Amino acid sequence: MATNKYYRVFKQLSLQLSSLGKSPKHFKISIAGLPLGLLPLLFLLIGYSLNAQATLRGSVRDADNGQYLTGATVYLNNIKKGTDTDTLGRFRFADLTPGRYSVEVSFLGYQQLVLSEILVSSGKEQVLDIELQEAPTSLTSVTVKASRASQSGASPNLLRLTQEETLRFPATFNDPARLATAYPGISSANDQANHLVIRGQSPLGMHWRLEGLEIVNPNHTANAGTFSDRSTLSGGGVNALSAQLLEEANFYLGAFPASYGNATAGLLDLRLRNGNNEQREYTVQAGLIGFDLAAEGPFTTGASSYLINYRYSFTGLLSDLGVPLGDEDIRFQDLSFKLNFPGTKGNSLQLFGLMGTSSNEFTQPTDTTTWESEKDLYHTIDFDSKMATFGFNWQQPQRDKGLWQLSGAWSGIRNNRLALADDLLTREYNNLEQEKTSLRFSYRRKLLPFGSVTFGLEGLYLDQKVAREFPFTTEGISGRVSEGVVLSPYLDWRYQIKKVNLQLGWRATTYLNWLDEKTYSEPRLAVSYLANKTTVFGGEYNVTTQAPSPYAPQLQARKARQYSLFWNRKLGDARKVSLQLYQQELSQIAGAGARSSINQLEIILPVSSATTEGRTRGVELSLQQFATGGWWYVLSGSLFDARYLDEQGEWVKTRFAQDFASALTFGKEWSGTDQLNRTNRFGFNVAVRWNGGLRSAPILLDDSKTARTTVFDYDAGFTRQLPNYFRTDLRIYYQKNHANWNSMLSLDIQNWSGQQNTAFEYYDRFLDQVATRYQLEFIPILSYRVNF
Repeated sequence: MATNKYYRVFKQLSLQLSSLGKSPKHFKISIAGLPLGLLPLLFLLIGYSLNAQATLRGSVRDADNGQYLTGATVYLNNIKKGTDTDTLGRFRFADLTPGRYSVEVSFLGYQQLVLSEILVSSGKEQVLDIELQEAPTSLTSVTVKASRASQSGASPNLLRLTQEETLRFPATFNDPARLATAYPGISSANDQANHLVIRGQSPLGMHWRLEGLEIVNPNHTANAGTFSDRSTLSGGGVNALSAQLLEEANFYLGAFPASYGNATAGLLDLRLRNGNNEQREYTVQAGLIGFDLAAEGPFTTGASSYLINYRYSFTGLLSDLGVPLGDEDIRFQDLSFKLNFPGTKGNSLQLFGLMGTSSNEFTQPTDTTTWESEKDLYHTIDFDSKMATFGFNWQQPQRDKGLWQLSGAWSGIRNNRLALADDLLTREYNNLEQEKTSLRFSYRRKLLPFGSVTFGLEGLYLDQKVAREFPFTTEGISGRVSEGVVLSPYLDWRYQIKKVNLQLGWRATTYLNWLDEKTYSEPRLAVSYLANKTTVFGGEYNVTTQAPSPYAPQLQARKARQYSLFWNRKLGDARKVSLQLYQQELSQIAGAGARSSINQLEIILPVSSATTEGRTRGVELSLQQFATGGWWYVLSGSLFDARYLDEQGEWVKTRFAQDFASALTFGKEWSGTDQLNRTNRFGFNVAVRWNGGLRSAPILLDDSKTARTTVFDYDAGFTRQLPNYFRTDLRIYYQKNHANWNSMLSLDIQNWSGQQNTAFEYYDRFLDQVATRYQLEFIPILSYRVNF
């Protein structure tokens, strides 16, 4: 049975520090002193007392053909200073005072773009790769966060999550998936991991992409936060991609452009930034999550560049040093990189990769008087995971008419879990192996006067295997193997005329070597109308399919159809409000009723040809004040009704039907100069989340005692709703800008009020009764970061 792994480790860590004579109130000093190897470097850097200056530079391209735009105007609203791009589309602002800037980018015949949350610091250049779309001059400007591309009439179904937000929002663990829960329609299934519940759907309905290509689950300890302690396909305890490499993460909620598919709830596309191509820069970060070492710079000045990051877990390092951390040994390490080789005419080749390993070893406490649950009956529980991804992107402009693109990636993951206990006749064993090979080829053609059309082909090869040995019931599976090919030609047409923005797409998905060898038609439609300079109305219609999960024996694609209407309004230059109504219909879901995959996360379903249906209806509201200086906030709320069709033909609540989800994240920054005239920054941020509880089927106590494991009454459905979820997080940070470097000391506290939120209920064979497992309690995360 899964337990609060990270809480137990951090609790034991605090006890170890106390035993060394360091009370929790001195925790800050003890952790800050850990990276002793950095002290000589820091002492050298402290000697500089020159005024800190920052650099903001970048390039501006046409979003459709990738050509650089010469003469585009880049204007800093804060200081009333502007410049034009040169013949290679480049711009530069040097000797800026560190802080936040609003960047306005304009070019005749293109949609004006305002980037509202650009943060520049000393010692590390801020480099922006900006793309503008051709548009009628009657269209108003688009105000977005620090993302590269403009989106006229952008739908609320697309969230652009930036690296800066992952570092600013409280208790995100620098993870864009956890950051996403601050926005409407998204909540977490458990604090221990980043499994995301999207509008009442199982996390199995989403998948991950890297640089636009589908990959395996890119998370460490994929068993974290689950009922059975088994691996999942969609999340884990820590994202294996360090935020040091992240440019932005594009999160699509149910409605996707035609170039995306194979998901029914949502998909998260991680985009990597390019390394600095003019000077070498380094980042060192030490904290309770891990130690990061990042380096970037040019291979040759002004052209090719590299970006690489290595990270090792903090708890793993302490264990290596012989510091006892109780009965749990949790560790991970990862290496990620991106190499960029640009040409002189907009062409480029990029290589990227991600490798990670993680493990969680539980050792039975020797003192039996300390045993608290059935987990203590096991004398060992070992989980280990290995994953890797390697890929490339190539693009070649066709003069000013179009853009050819070719990209591909291979990714694989292997998870194993072994549990041994004296009261078990046989072992518990779980194995998951999955490989994905993705390939995409496309051509985008500019259309006059305002628009483009894209033709593409996406291919995916899936090779999956699951095995399970379980001593209590007949759930054992010697090895379920499935493999197949998914081919998807697609067409995407975008057109803008006066006040109307139209995007029409079509995707034909063919499943080969599956039980259901069939081609599905997937139309996509998005239309928006600019009522005035501040208000946009729009609607979307979307049909998608998803390949079978290795946990589901029914080798048939899941199908989803979504309708939505939205309204966006700008409230000034740095504030916006959005409202959306939607309905989603699901069909061909593997399994029957409560035992179907719409209600499961990591459970391996029994062999069955049955399928079920699902539907979700809801309304979402968000209000956002961008972080342009002073106070900022994101207020979001969702009401939804998520149901499935049970075996009696009744529409009943799903396991993940929380009914409502709400979040408020806000903060304030203060900037000032010290005695050496250096600009420093202090921030105080708070996050509050209040969601409805997840649901559970009743537990049959007598049957559970006989089986010695939890037996649910699935025939009754998910009639029991767990208590509402409430959590408050805090982040405090202080940044100092020196002449050639900057540093940031931060403290994140997850669940600082210590709220006990129910994770699930289960039968505990040690206690011989139904017990409650709670989610993470008070977790402090101290971190120190240096850029130079």
